[in-house]
Amino acid sequence: MANITDKYITKIEGHGSLDIDWKKNEVKLNIHEGERLFEGILVGRHIEEAYWITPRICGVCPIAHNLASVRACEDGYGIKVTLQTNLLRDLMNCGQMIQSHILHLAFLSLPDYLGIDRATELAKKKPKVFQMVLDLKEMSDDIARIVAGRNVHPTTTTIGGFHKVPSRKDLEILLKKIKKTKKAAGAIMKLCVGIKYPKLKADFELVAQDKNSILSNERKKTAIKNYKKTITEEIRTYSTAKFGSYDGREMMVGSLARMYFNLKDEKLRKLIDFNNPFHNNMAQGIETLLYHREAERLVEKLLKMKLSSTLPKGPALSERSESKGVGAIEAPRGGLYHEYHFDDKGIITYANIITPTVQNLTSIENCANLLIEQHGEKSQKEKEHLMEMLVRAYDPCITCSVH
Repeated sequence: MANITDKYITKIEGHGSLDIDWKKNEVKLNIHEGERLFEGILVGRHIEEAYWITPRICGVCPIAHNLASVRACEDGYGIKVTLQTNLLRDLMNCGQMIQSHILHLAFLSLPDYLGIDRATELAKKKPKVFQMVLDLKEMSDDIARIVAGRNVHPTTTTIGGFHKVPSRKDLEILLKKIKKTKKAAGAIMKLCVGIKYPKLKADFELVAQDKNSILSNERKKTAIKNYKKTITEEIRTYSTAKFGSYDGREMMVGSLARMYFNLKDEKLRKLIDFNNPFHNNMAQGIETLLYHREAERLVEKLLKMKLSSTLPKGPALSERSESKGVGAIEAPRGGLYHEYHFDDKGIITYANIITPTVQNLTSIENCANLLIEQHGEKSQKEKEHLMEMLVRAYDPCITCSVH
């Protein structure tokens, strides 16, 4: 068994390697980081601590964890939030998506396709593109700061709504920045669409969420509350992260899956090979523009409203012996699920979290094996490089996978 580079795979979030047996042409994806046991940390704590603790799972997608956690709490409390709260949360998520996609594309995956080693070389080779990247990152950071309280780890959200809502002046300033970066979002999309991606034909199920359901390109939708009936996790001896599957099938979640269900532009759809995981990076580029447009729409809609910090009330916890809540959201890397059980005092007795990268790990490993098979004419060095690119194409978050 030989490690691909005698070190960790570079330009991914976290530490992992691909162990290859070239005699058998077999690949195993090895996740090296230790388990962090966030679910165990939550048990015994009050439910209102959950959405402060779980964003610390990840510094790249803390908003997604925060919102999934808050939704699980609200589901358990029986609280329905206002239109204003939904709009502000959707705006937070737009910022999260753009933050994450721009970071991944510019600094981790695109250098592979542009013939450079790192993003600092992009600044020299394509300075205008690099400036666009910085402008989009700054704008998306501003969304997080203005709506969520700060760039990383939200402070304004709470069960039922927000402790603090943005001022009209802040939203007006934000709208100007969004409009100013519109061309940049379009340019990044065109760059990602114009890349010649490696060929790979994979057999996986595309899985994403809508408001209340889990969607699959191969079967009927499933209610999010029943996520554990379809999404299962498997422990493997060579990895500290679990490997996920969808009703026994390997799956891919994230931008490519979302574009399968949500992309309406037929010209763009024809450019995407939904069976090629490398095209996830194309989908991320397209989503950057789509979430940018959605952020503009949401801010304009919020500016027509009189924002309030008043929180809706739900049934008292003492009215029930135990509560259960499930919260889900499409994080940058795919569907995220939080489930909590808590007693009549609000103390958590059970916690379960399934992250997008866990769901993708089976597919990453299987596609690495397919790559060896489908690119047999290439040298060992070329195949090793392609496999590293493949892992980066999925945009894995290792720290989330070992939560």
